[in-house]
Amino acid sequence: MKAWILDNQAKINEKPLKLVDEYPTPEPKYGQVRIKVKYCGICRTDLHIAEGDLPLHKRPIILGHEIAGVVDKVGEEVKRINIGDKVGLSWLYRTCNGCKYCISGWENYCPYFISTGWDVNGGFAEYVVAYEEYVFPFNDIPLGLDDLAPMMCPGIASYLAYDLANPKPGDNIGVIGFGPTAYYLLKIANYSGIDVYVSTRSKHHMEVAYENGAKWVGNILKEDFPKKLDAIISFPPVGEIVEKALRNLKHGGVLVLTQIASTPITIKDYSNIWGRTIKTVHNIRRESAYKMLNLAKKIDLSIEKAIFKFEELQDAMILVRRGEVKEMNSVVKID
Repeated sequence: MKAWILDNQAKINEKPLKLVDEYPTPEPKYGQVRIKVKYCGICRTDLHIAEGDLPLHKRPIILGHEIAGVVDKVGEEVKRINIGDKVGLSWLYRTCNGCKYCISGWENYCPYFISTGWDVNGGFAEYVVAYEEYVFPFNDIPLGLDDLAPMMCPGIASYLAYDLANPKPGDNIGVIGFGPTAYYLLKIANYSGIDVYVSTRSKHHMEVAYENGAKWVGNILKEDFPKKLDAIISFPPVGEIVEKALRNLKHGGVLVLTQIASTPITIKDYSNIWGRTIKTVHNIRRESAYKMLNLAKKIDLSIEKAIFKFEELQDAMILVRRGEVKEMNSVVKID
């Protein structure tokens, strides 16, 4: 099969990925299905792995974990998924199903968490195999596979972040940074009757936020939110934003940090954190995915996206790294 493989990490503009035409096509084992990949979204985590911000767990590795496709083969004892089903696969490839986290609904903390596109081969290829219980069925979702692919990472992460913030009716939440995860979060909050205040530097993203129901849009690097908020969800990996976000929270408020890395975080004035809670998004869990997919049956969760040809993947990643993609999300189409 055709696949983009990463063997040695380097800055993405040095083009460390290699396109191969005859990578071994995987076969589904017991309890697994094989997905013919149709679309796979480009995530910042793919860049972190390619560039060495995160260590290689497998060499070579096929990156990509925002996967949408069609099942073309199933292994023994597969009962829920059938050949021809439209399905998705996320960052969550598998957990142990037996630790205290797995049995309590917090599988994202499982010490044996296996990540798609990091620990095992991912979706920047013609085919990928996955365990049936970690594959998400799409047959009854009224969206195209190009829109469903991004839901496998920013979509799932948005619901997890929203649940961590735990807004109540009448609450107001803030969002710092307005990428695809924040876009989905705005959709969730609007559906739930929660007002959202958005901070972003991008003029285009400001327009998208307003068009999709944001109560206020500005830039907290230049100004505070217009009122104290009940929760704030922050996306940029910039530590200096944290204290400013805390200062914009009510007492009893929650700050949710979603980034997987950050510049140093310093709290200079303890009164800004006193009486407030900081939580972090760590991996994802299936519960959040099913909540998001259920919402997709009720409201339009299509997303603005740039679609690239499979052969253009590495060039597309360079554009994403440079911030030169105007659209909210970047997706690769695999023919």
